[in-house]
Amino acid sequence: MEFPDLGKHCSEKTCKQLDFLPVKCDACKQDFCKDHFTYAAHKCPFAFQKVIHSFETLSPKKERLVEVTLLSQIFTYRCSKEGCKKKEMLQMACAQCHSNFCIQHRHPLDHSCRHGSRPTVKAG
Repeated sequence: MEFPDLGKHCSEKTCKQLDFLPVKCDACKQDFCKDHFTYAAHKCPFAFQKVIHSFETLSPKKERLVEVTLLSQIFTYRCSKEGCKKKEMLQMACAQCHSNFCIQHRHPLDHSCRHGSRPTVKAG
């Protein structure tokens, strides 16, 4: 090699590519190639600290916007009950109809479950 000290190898274990313009991760301080420089691409163990620090420096208005955005990414399971707009973090599928419901409508009696063709109704 003509320039043995030029560039650095990517710190990603599966890559180790020699990159002449490596990017240093500001969280874990390791060098990465263009394919692995993002937190997600190299599964940075310190990324959460950067996210928390960035969140703390926001104005209250921007903080609320980020919070709403993060919550919309976390709460992804929408309730199948007609008229309900709630979303949950965990999937709660009905064992009878296999549709997804929020905590309030998760039981068959609470969402008028129609397992097969007959609706389930309360006894008595």
